[in-house]
Amino acid sequence: MKHLLEVCLVALALVGSEPPVAAQSAADMPMQKGIAVDLPVTSNAVAIPDADKQDALVVAVSRNCDIYLGADRMSIAALRENIRNAVSSRGAKILYIKADAYAPYFCVVGILDSMQRAGLEKFALLTSQRDAEEPGSLIPPKGLEMQIVFGR
Repeated sequence: MKHLLEVCLVALALVGSEPPVAAQSAADMPMQKGIAVDLPVTSNAVAIPDADKQDALVVAVSRNCDIYLGADRMSIAALRENIRNAVSSRGAKILYIKADAYAPYFCVVGILDSMQRAGLEKFALLTSQRDAEEPGSLIPPKGLEMQIVFGR
């Protein structure tokens, strides 16, 4: 019993003396609130730290085709209007899409159509990464940036 108490006191002293690495990183980088989805795994995506900014325009698509702007569930029509408002009021330039790896393709195409109708041409598909990071460390989102090119 005495040894268990000593181990607990030592552990408490170690934990209490220095804040964890993840807590230090989180203070430096505010993270976007939203819906968690199982992102498709890639190995060649680029870091997209702007997707975690508070004013980033992030759309999540669940595997059953539910659409969320931030943490708010909405229809495609409402999404189009919200994107249009973000472009005109905030000057949004890019839409970040977090689509579940098992979401039907037509759901993502519907978002791209809404985005185009709202006047936004750039988007990024956010992905999960194969490269291992140290447990507890925060890494910026990664993905593939793209642009819609209109036919002439």
